[in-house]
Amino acid sequence: MSVMNKPVLVLNKVWMPIRVIPTYRALVLIYANKASAIDTDTYYAYSWEDWIKEPIKESDSIITSSSGDVRIPEVIVLSTYDKVYRKDLRLTKRNIYIRDGLKCQYTGVDVKGSDADIDHVIPRSQGGKNSWENMVVCSKEVNRRKANRTPEQAGLKLIKKPCKPNSDILLIDPKMNTPKSWNKFVKGNN
Repeated sequence: MSVMNKPVLVLNKVWMPIRVIPTYRALVLIYANKASAIDTDTYYAYSWEDWIKEPIKESDSIITSSSGDVRIPEVIVLSTYDKVYRKDLRLTKRNIYIRDGLKCQYTGVDVKGSDADIDHVIPRSQGGKNSWENMVVCSKEVNRRKANRTPEQAGLKLIKKPCKPNSDILLIDPKMNTPKSWNKFVKGNN
């Protein structure tokens, strides 16, 4: 992944997480004075002029420009936007993958996207519905073994009861490589 496409967490002006954007967009917002870069160690908010003067830490990602190296922020805060932007908590395959962290909910094993299925806990053939409370990530192997039976009928047990997630958790795709500093701002990001 290009350093210009690394994910940057965006906070509204009251420091609530609202979305994730690529680095190039974050830098444009800082440069245009629509956002400030956050030093995640000190929580100090920097304007563009101050940010480019800050010394580069060993752990920082950088871009090189004609005027020198520039740190890539992990988190930015918007200057004027104070609304709490929330994604619609639509029931989608992607959102179930995010909620369950791409872990099989019967075995706890991490599953790759190509090996993952969405399982209906109570099969549709037995009256199960498409709902947050009835759909979980499952490995294809376990899902085929379970077939159109309930977990009890198949001798399986859910690791945790599925439920509608907090909207914050849907900000972070489990496939995304995110900085640890985001944990300070986003609930459920582990």
